[in-house]
Amino acid sequence: MADSPRKLQKLLKRLGGRKLPIIVSSPGGDVRAAMEMAYVIRKQKLVIAVGRTRSRDCPYAEPICSAARAKDGSIKGETFSVGAICFSACPLFFAGGVQRVSSPFALLGVHQITTTYSEVRIRYRTEYETVNGKRKVLSRQEIGRQFVGKYDTTKLGRQQRARLTGFLKKMGVDESLFDLMLGTQPTSIHLITQMDALKLRLTTELAAADQLVVAKDCKDQQSIADCATQLPAAAVPATVGE
Repeated sequence: MADSPRKLQKLLKRLGGRKLPIIVSSPGGDVRAAMEMAYVIRKQKLVIAVGRTRSRDCPYAEPICSAARAKDGSIKGETFSVGAICFSACPLFFAGGVQRVSSPFALLGVHQITTTYSEVRIRYRTEYETVNGKRKVLSRQEIGRQFVGKYDTTKLGRQQRARLTGFLKKMGVDESLFDLMLGTQPTSIHLITQMDALKLRLTTELAAADQLVVAKDCKDQQSIADCATQLPAAAVPATVGE
């Protein structure tokens, strides 16, 4: 949503210096908001995975329930990948992570961007005077607005294209992802396989959401999967969802 970047910044400020991994599952939404959030998490050097969280104290049909929330708003539980999705504008947000992973049991997908334009007719009262044959405006006041209608379009202007390709370049993602978006109707979705996601540099390596969460103090050049498997079972912490 349009206010999601503000909410994300508020949450990160409350966490202080804690660099918790982000676990996301979303059907998409506001493109501009997704890009703003990507810049926020890239600045904080946070990692991200396509996944979901579930509290042990919540029913299966409601994996995150109000009854399980602690006083600070957090919920203790587990992270998993099965059934998680990151579609439409979500991959743009996902691109902000310094490390980005998605398992075979989660789905990444893109399609064309739909822009909605609203048409409003505005009426003004203008006062002017004519001096030496030239009209000089003295004041202009809005006296009414009328909503005419709205329409959707998938056509992108030059500035929109430049903004999107420039964003992908800054995030280190191959610009071919933009071509995949343009080539898929908004009523459909282009699913990106794990190997294609790696080729596009949309993901940085093969790993699952739960592995990203438990991987701690990894050595240089060590994969997340290897780092996670080296932890003793007793040392695996519960994840915290927000």
